[in-house]
Amino acid sequence: MPMKARMFPVLAAALLLAACASSSGPGGPKAKVPQPQFAIEQLFGPAEANFPAGPFEVQYRIEIANQADVALHLEKLTISTVNPEGGAYSLTPPHDYYFKKEIPSKSSDVVEFWAKAYGYGRSMRDTEPVTIKGVAYFRTPAGEYLNQPFVRELVQQ
Repeated sequence: MPMKARMFPVLAAALLLAACASSSGPGGPKAKVPQPQFAIEQLFGPAEANFPAGPFEVQYRIEIANQADVALHLEKLTISTVNPEGGAYSLTPPHDYYFKKEIPSKSSDVVEFWAKAYGYGRSMRDTEPVTIKGVAYFRTPAGEYLNQPFVRELVQQ
C-alpha cells in the first residue's frame, strides 16, 4: 500500500479526535448567560510618555459590566492593535494578559493593566486613533466558559 494511502486513516482519525476535543469549547461547556458589556479607556499613552520612538508601555482600564445571574471570572485578555505602523503606537507581544478577577452577578468592576507597545515618535500621525481588538476569556463558578470579542477605537490627544 502506498505511503499516502496508509497516512489517510491516521490523519482522518487525528482530525476527528481534534474536532471532538474542541466541541465543548476551551475546557468545558459554553455558558448560556448574557454577554458582559465593556468600556475601555487608555490611561497612559504616547502623549503622557512624550511620544517615544521605541518600546514603552500603555496603561488601559477596562470596565466590565456583568449582567448575568452568576459571577464571571476574568481569566485572560488577548489584545492587539490593528492600525498600520507609523501611527501613535502598536502593541507588541505578548498579547495575552492573565487575571484572577471575579465580577459578581449584576454588577460591574474595573481591571487596569499595562501593555507593551512600540511608539513611532512625533509625526503627522501621532494623534490618530488607535484601534484595538481582543477577546476577554471568562469562566463561571460551574466551570462554563464565555469568550467576549471586542474592537474599540481609542482617541489619542
